[in-house]
Amino acid sequence: MKSPLFGLLLAGGRSTRMGRDKASLVIGADGLNQGQRAVQGLLPVCQKVFLSLRDAQTAPEGCEHLEIVRDNPSISGPLAGILAAFEREPDAAWLVMACDLPFVTPDVLAQLVHARSDGTDFIAYASATDGLPEPLCAIYEPGSRAVLKRHADRNHLCPRHIMVEEHVTLLELPPSCRRALENMNTPEDIAVATGEKQIHIGWFGALAEERGCREETVVSSAPSAGAFLEELASHLKFSGLRGHVRIAVNDEFAQPDHPLRTGDKVVFLRPFSGG
Repeated sequence: MKSPLFGLLLAGGRSTRMGRDKASLVIGADGLNQGQRAVQGLLPVCQKVFLSLRDAQTAPEGCEHLEIVRDNPSISGPLAGILAAFEREPDAAWLVMACDLPFVTPDVLAQLVHARSDGTDFIAYASATDGLPEPLCAIYEPGSRAVLKRHADRNHLCPRHIMVEEHVTLLELPPSCRRALENMNTPEDIAVATGEKQIHIGWFGALAEERGCREETVVSSAPSAGAFLEELASHLKFSGLRGHVRIAVNDEFAQPDHPLRTGDKVVFLRPFSGG
């Protein structure tokens, strides 16, 4: 009889290279951030989904309802979250997924779950680029807990290297999902992989009140400032984004045809009375 399978969304990294919390990044036209999209994929195949965070870190938007597992403070990297999950539920299997894998599909996760069998501790996909196991979209059966602890005790903390040394059931990605394991670590990664750009938005006045925040980062394929405005107006359905709106890009007023590049800061300004 198989152990219960729980999901673990790893979102405790500091996102240093991205410059923004990766789980909160909105990539794609569905309006979901990376954390929300990962949870949507995990829920159908797991009995419960937990959120792995470092100490004092807050949950990304849309993931506040998840039960939080705090990283083991004596360990660094993803292994801190995985071992903390086993401390929480030592007899469960864990489907571990990083928050920066936007191309993982339900079929990719379902194939992992279907491959579960007695006698194996790890189930992972082989990377399409180097053939090595991808440990951050993988299943860790209860027997892997002792293996991971043994490696951690000798400060061997890389899950991929551990899987290479230990018995791992290695799967091939479905032909239609060859990009599933591409992760997004930098704004340039997003631009190359998706043709989309990371754009920082500053909201002011009534627009900030309507949005509920003063700044956020989204990912967009809009080629120009005007196209970006139209994209947001359509997606967010802001009444304040219709009509006369001035656009500033990187602190300079810009025309609608001003080209956008990844990392740009965009501000929308409504006319105001008295000046």
